[in-house]
Amino acid sequence: MNPLRTFIVGIAPDHVPGLIAAILLPIGILVARRLRPPHSGQDERKKDRTAIQVWVAWLLGISAVIHLALPLGHSDNWLLTVGFLADGAAFAWLAVRAWEGRSYRLLGGLLCGATILAYLLVAGTGKEDPDQVGIVTAMVELFALGLCLVPGRTPERPKRFKRFASSTATILIVFIAGAWIWIGSFLSHAAANTDARSPESAAGSVAGSGHDHGHDHAARAQAGVIMRPGSEQQPTVEQVKAADELARATRVAMARYARLDDAIKAGFVLPAVAHGPDVHMDNKANASDGRVLDPERPEKLVYAIDGGKATLLGVVFMMERAGVPGPEPAGSITRWHAHNICVSVLPPGFTIVSAYGTCPPLSITVTSAEMMHVWVVENPGGWFAEGLDRNWALDYNAQHGLPVDQGAGQ
Repeated sequence: MNPLRTFIVGIAPDHVPGLIAAILLPIGILVARRLRPPHSGQDERKKDRTAIQVWVAWLLGISAVIHLALPLGHSDNWLLTVGFLADGAAFAWLAVRAWEGRSYRLLGGLLCGATILAYLLVAGTGKEDPDQVGIVTAMVELFALGLCLVPGRTPERPKRFKRFASSTATILIVFIAGAWIWIGSFLSHAAANTDARSPESAAGSVAGSGHDHGHDHAARAQAGVIMRPGSEQQPTVEQVKAADELARATRVAMARYARLDDAIKAGFVLPAVAHGPDVHMDNKANASDGRVLDPERPEKLVYAIDGGKATLLGVVFMMERAGVPGPEPAGSITRWHAHNICVSVLPPGFTIVSAYGTCPPLSITVTSAEMMHVWVVENPGGWFAEGLDRNWALDYNAQHGLPVDQGAGQ
């Protein structure tokens, strides 16, 4: 999945008008400037305008048009609409002030700070899923906030301490905001997992239980997880049947690996850290045999290993090459995902992408092949959920786990 497609996948439908408005802003300004009659003081003000003021004007203008357009996607909430319009109007007013060389720092800093705080409160508490448009808007406002906080350099009055304090505060705010958005992304991804129900639950939704796929777009998860866009339609009876057959076939086939030793003998390799609620074991032979979604030959097994016990929790089916989509025999029930991984020359050598969808300096982004989980235990999130609750998995292993022989996994 290329970066452009990754970005598009991560856009919530409600926020599309804001993105379109931001894209059209330069065109609108160009047209307005051509239609605007010449002004006697325009050239003089342009000479006095600094590069910082131009940057701030553009950043505030981008945030303004995004907020002014967002009510088109959030028209169901009049209070939110009023808030977006008021915020957008304030950003537009300050953008004009910055463009004209008038004071903007204090009000601009307060407005950007308040808007970022409001977004973090909404996104970090799960009331709204962080998406690409929301994160990009936060980045724009953080950039503008930094330019408003850090005073300009003047030879006669260096203000070194003030510049240092302002720069430090800006870095701290960016770090906190990024971490908060990152946490919100993981929470949204976990919430989306609850929609990947077991075949029995999916059948209930087809029958009219009212199951809502409203969290479907939350599975975009900016924090390194790439979900393929899913359908908003409820799964059909045929798709539910296909999901049921795949899950049951996998469950029956994997019964032979109930004991950890049997999996090791079959070629599944324990990782260096073989302890915890989600130990993944690779099988190189299965990964290169050309078989796709074969219940008899999964590419990975997932065990909970703790306290001298091990429990087979499920399998991970993987495609052989990155960028090749996996089959979806059960439609939206069988969802594949991939991971964006940052490979770096700095320790620890690799990590997942940041909350802003980027890798740290001196690193490159590598996208893994698509994969899909199928659980063989009664996972509360369903047989096709993207993960298991850590505490639940450890408790389940404590109650149902089989003894680990010869110290494996210790």
